[in-house]
Amino acid sequence: MKKFTLLMLSFLTMMMISNAQTLNNPKDADGYYIVKWDCAQGAFAASNDIEADETFTFAVDVTGTPWVNWLKETPTAAGATRALAINKWTNYGDVSGGTNRLKQIDENIFAATWNIIQMASTMNVEAATGIDSIVYIYGQVFGFEFTADNPGANWWMWPAEIPEATAIDPGTGAIFRTLAYTGTKTSPEIWSDDYEGGLFLSNNTPEKGYTVPCPQSTGIPGVIESDARIIGHEYYTIMGQLLEREPRQGLYIHRILREDGTSEVLKMFKVREY
Repeated sequence: MKKFTLLMLSFLTMMMISNAQTLNNPKDADGYYIVKWDCAQGAFAASNDIEADETFTFAVDVTGTPWVNWLKETPTAAGATRALAINKWTNYGDVSGGTNRLKQIDENIFAATWNIIQMASTMNVEAATGIDSIVYIYGQVFGFEFTADNPGANWWMWPAEIPEATAIDPGTGAIFRTLAYTGTKTSPEIWSDDYEGGLFLSNNTPEKGYTVPCPQSTGIPGVIESDARIIGHEYYTIMGQLLEREPRQGLYIHRILREDGTSEVLKMFKVREY
C-alpha cells in the first residue's frame, strides 16, 4: 500500500509539472529560471543575484513554446499587436496588477524593469525585507493585444495548447527566488512614467517599481542634429554604457558623430539572425 501511494504521488507530481508552462530561460544550479536580463550584454545574467528591493530587468524567453506561433497569428483586435504579460505573486503576498505587461526586446524575449518591493500591493513588505528573507515569485505568462492608443485592446489571452491560467513551473514550484535579504542593495524609487513608453506599458496609470526594460539613463551625451559630415559612430546600451562595437541583436543606442562637433542619437532594435 505504501509503495502504491508513493507511485501515485510521483505520478501526480509528474502530471502537475507536465501541465505547467515552461520557458526557454536558462536555469540556475537549483533549477530556478534565471530571469535577470543583463542590459549591458544583451543576454540573460549568470544568476538572479538580486534582493527583494533591488531594481532589475526581468525577462522571459518563450522560444520553443506555443507562444511563438500565438504571437505570429493575426490579432483579434483591428490594427493590434500581440505581446506577452505575466500575472505574478510572491510567498509574502501580491504585487500590483498594473505591472503585468512585458515589452519585446528580442524575437521571442519579453521584459520589463521591476522592483518587487516597490510593486507590492498586499505583500507583507516588512516580512519580505527581514534579514535573510527570501522572496519566491510565482506566475503565469499570458497574452494580450495593444494598439497605438489602447494598451489593452484584448487581455488574458492563451494559445490553445496551454490551458487558461496555467502557472510557470521549472520544476521548483516558483519561477525564481531572490537572494537572502541583507538590506545592502536597496534601489532608488522608480515609477513607470519616469521613462519614455513606461506610462503606456502600465496602462496609462503610473506604477511604482515598474517601467520599460533596460530604461535609458542620462549617461548618453546630448542630442543635436546637423547636416555636417559624419566622422564616427558610438554605441551604447539603453542604460547608457558605452560599447566597444555595434551590437548584433537587441535594443541599443547609436550615436552618430559629426565634423562640426554635433551628434545625432538613434534608438535601434536589431532582431537576432539565424
